[in-house]
Amino acid sequence: MSATLITSGIDQAVAEPGANGGWCARFRSSNVGLHHQLYVNGRLADYADLPEERSFFLNSAAAPLAVRIAAVEAIHRAASLAEQLAPEEQNPSWTYRPRVPRSIANRPGEVLEVLGDHTTGELSATPLATAKIWPAWVPRWAFGEDPFGEGGFGYDGINAPGMGVGAFGAGLFGMDADLISVEAYLQEEGTHKLVLRTRGRDGLLADSPPEYVTVALPAAPASSLTAAAYDHQTTELTLQIS
Repeated sequence: MSATLITSGIDQAVAEPGANGGWCARFRSSNVGLHHQLYVNGRLADYADLPEERSFFLNSAAAPLAVRIAAVEAIHRAASLAEQLAPEEQNPSWTYRPRVPRSIANRPGEVLEVLGDHTTGELSATPLATAKIWPAWVPRWAFGEDPFGEGGFGYDGINAPGMGVGAFGAGLFGMDADLISVEAYLQEEGTHKLVLRTRGRDGLLADSPPEYVTVALPAAPASSLTAAAYDHQTTELTLQIS
């Protein structure tokens, strides 16, 4: 049975400050018997173990959070169905998630950095995000670096390339490839200049061509809501939001 993400029948969502920081998101749902999931900035952040649960906890974050609560069948509650979200919910403009295949040309110990200019035109020396290209739990293969011919298709190595191991067609010779997971949050409104930098253990650097991303931040929440006037004849209430 194919999994379906249900976003209808969910309303009255509110976020209240948590006792130990963060936020408690409460909601109402008419999806009886289904389990609920919490998506934050297009990623599955949490899911309910019981169909009766109607709240989630969110950690405080420096970047804006686009939140979506959805209902699914019990068997799919721990599976991410983010691809069924609207495009603007999958990748809000303030999130930057480049697709970077792991390459055998990258040596152990190299780090991938995301550098940004914070809309100033000059790249900051402090990375927005970093990721190890070859973390300890990812096997690395290469010609002449591991047992000869013991990998897939007669290649050297313990984890040679093949079908179904990652991003389709992104690897060497058009084979699949694993992708490096890196994510940066852009906190300023406007156009950002972004560069991917590979930093080696020997200090050598290699930069990608710059990419430009335009960020539109959500409106700031209202700080106060007051009754400005009331017309008894028309029973019209005028509210002031600031």
